[in-house]
Amino acid sequence: MTTFNTPLSTPLSQLAELLDRIKHPRAAEVHGLSVLLRTSPQQALAQLDGNDWWAGAGSLAAETMADHPELPAAHWQQEVREFRTLMIEIGEALRAQGVRNPGIDSWLLAFSNWNASEV
Repeated sequence: MTTFNTPLSTPLSQLAELLDRIKHPRAAEVHGLSVLLRTSPQQALAQLDGNDWWAGAGSLAAETMADHPELPAAHWQQEVREFRTLMIEIGEALRAQGVRNPGIDSWLLAFSNWNASEV
């Protein structure tokens, strides 16, 4: 079995942990992709490049704009900034590997701007 260590491994694992903390419904999916990245990197990259990560209202990227009524606002803001930071790391690593979902660039710009302005 071939293992694959990339700049994606750490932020993907950290994102899975964050999603667990906030009880996000896609936490298990991200955990699975973290494992898949180590064993079948091309398959994992294809999934990470998908529209369900980067395009449209149902994408994981769009989840960073959702409210989380179960958490205090200040705590949610902290978690969402980390969520965006990890998505930035993942998006930049994907771009460096030639993965080019059309939504990545727009999200990375938005995430960077929002985090810089503490939105």
